[in-house]
Amino acid sequence: MRVFLYILLFLELGALALGCVNNQKKVSAKDSSETMESLTANIVGLYFGQLPCVDCESINTHLELHRDHTYTLRYMYEGKSDDLFVKEGKWDIKDDKLSLKGVDYQYRVERDKLVQLDLTGNEIKGDLADQYILGRIE
Repeated sequence: MRVFLYILLFLELGALALGCVNNQKKVSAKDSSETMESLTANIVGLYFGQLPCVDCESINTHLELHRDHTYTLRYMYEGKSDDLFVKEGKWDIKDDKLSLKGVDYQYRVERDKLVQLDLTGNEIKGDLADQYILGRIE
């Protein structure tokens, strides 16, 4: 009879433990969703930077991220042309990286700035690395 009670107690404790584990997973998924929503809400705005350019003074870049996950990217090659280039599309965030549909590179999301990554999604290295930044202006 005692063995039966021990087995029953063991099963109840196991069920309780599984219930706690399941609740933790639900909470962490909810927290993750809230974190992503918060990040998305905080990233919306207007960013500007003067990015390095091989054959001009700089690439004056304005990036506007809208709440509906669309973007408008405007850039001009300072000292080379007065033409304004505009791209529009959808944006998305995954693993703290901002992707713009129709643009080959990504940005690492940091507080009040976006750091441009190279074409493989890695940090840009070299003397000009600290100039590949779009700062939040709105």
